[in-house]
Amino acid sequence: MGYLDGTSVTVDAVLTKKGREILSRGNQLNISSFTCTDAGVDYTLWNPSHPSGSAFYGEAIENMPMLEASVHVEHSLKNRLLTLNQNSIAMPALEMHGLTGTNTLTFEDGDSGGISVVATLKGFAQGAGATGGVYFVIADPDIVKTTARMRSSLSGTSREFLREQDFPNAKEYHIGGRGPDFEFKLTPDTEQLKKGRETYIYVVHQATGAYTSFNVVNNLERLSRRVLSTIGTKG
Repeated sequence: MGYLDGTSVTVDAVLTKKGREILSRGNQLNISSFTCTDAGVDYTLWNPSHPSGSAFYGEAIENMPMLEASVHVEHSLKNRLLTLNQNSIAMPALEMHGLTGTNTLTFEDGDSGGISVVATLKGFAQGAGATGGVYFVIADPDIVKTTARMRSSLSGTSREFLREQDFPNAKEYHIGGRGPDFEFKLTPDTEQLKKGRETYIYVVHQATGAYTSFNVVNNLERLSRRVLSTIGTKG
């Protein structure tokens, strides 16, 4: 759903397929929660030099036309709103470690056993009881696999703008814990040995919505095989 403007309590709501299914059974929706997002907001319009003073710095942003309600989550709600302490000077961020290149994890011959990577949360201290962890989306699990717990198959219902061709295949996995380090292992597919197969992985910290992504390239053309050693014979 989307708020039409900032001066009215009117809400423009469009039922999703699931919502229509509930109503068709004669049940009530009983909406108990919702998620807010700043998708569509252009923060570059913030103007601290406005001649009318600080009350008008955000006037251009407040007067922006709002997005219409959409039933396609893959095209909205990528960035949810977050409440931080007043002394915060930066947004939380995820930083990847263990990649083989700049924003890329490449599997070469000999890497069929997999590579472990670590997502580190920066700029946010979680409480003692925090266990939300991170989830990550593999756009094409036919190229790279993981031992992490699969949470769901996706049809674009993620805080990632999935490419249309990935909708039928993308899967979501979860790593629990308080962090700030979240480790998971990725293993290249060994069924199709063709160099240059590529996909991407999108990682999200559940509590803050901090996210990052990286490309995965599967260059396996042959598998490593264990060779039996020869034993010399006495003459």
